[in-house]
Amino acid sequence: MGLLPRRVESERAPESARVLDIEGVEADRAFEALSSETARRILSHIYEQPSTPPEVRDEVGTSLQNVHYHLGRLEEADLIEPAGIGYSEKGNEMTIFAPKSEAVVLFAGHEHDRSRLSRLLGRVLGLYLFLAVAVAAAGSLRDLLAPAAPTADQGVSLAAESAADGGGAGGVAAEPARGGLESLLVNPDPLLLFFLGGLVAIVVLTGYWYVTGP
Repeated sequence: MGLLPRRVESERAPESARVLDIEGVEADRAFEALSSETARRILSHIYEQPSTPPEVRDEVGTSLQNVHYHLGRLEEADLIEPAGIGYSEKGNEMTIFAPKSEAVVLFAGHEHDRSRLSRLLGRVLGLYLFLAVAVAAAGSLRDLLAPAAPTADQGVSLAAESAADGGGAGGVAAEPARGGLESLLVNPDPLLLFFLGGLVAIVVLTGYWYVTGP
């Protein structure tokens, strides 16, 4: 195992959502960089996981030379940017590439509408991020406060007691297990309900902001 860290993450966060005018020069550069299916797969992977060129090669399944070519074109189009340093098993430094912005949106319309859309996307992405963090925090808190699961010996003992209670003449048969969908409808997960409710609220707020926003 090497002494060097595998990667050093950048403290620079992606910029806010980027809106490209479909008739603008920036959109032309983006179209040219994404004209190849390989380039689109590379960009999609980098949005999922910032990676070094060898990691992109392993994920996309093309040559390292081809990866470097498309990474260069994507960087020239301001779609990705260097975001840290990674190390190979031999200790060689490699650049980690990450998305330049949180999202890229093509837009056709007036400049005023473009500004509205950019602000709206920023608000919506912020709300979604807050909802995701809140759900993750609530799930961690629930797991922390949940009672400990019974040990193996306790499980065997409980099963034996249940069998003994149900085996007598006056015993009550155990309720059959519910199917996955039926169980979800009868006993829904509170975290799932919270997440779905948050999504509905985001959709409603998005519509309200779009109609009434400046």
